[in-house]
Amino acid sequence: MKVNETRRRSLLKAISFRVFEVAFEAWVISYFVTVAIAVGIAVLLETTCFILHFIFERVWNKIPYGREVK
Repeated sequence: MKVNETRRRSLLKAISFRVFEVAFEAWVISYFVTVAIAVGIAVLLETTCFILHFIFERVWNKIPYGREVK
């Protein structure tokens, strides 16, 4: 039996993590600049990171290391 993640699952994981990370980064950056600039910077960074994270998840989905099927 082979365990595999669907693209939808990878996408949901990537989106949910990025939403959390954007909020956290905006909160941290807002101590140094205005909130509007902080949110803009965070969204730009996370959009780029989101795309890379999704690709990263799909590549790791092809690697069986560390998975167990019971």
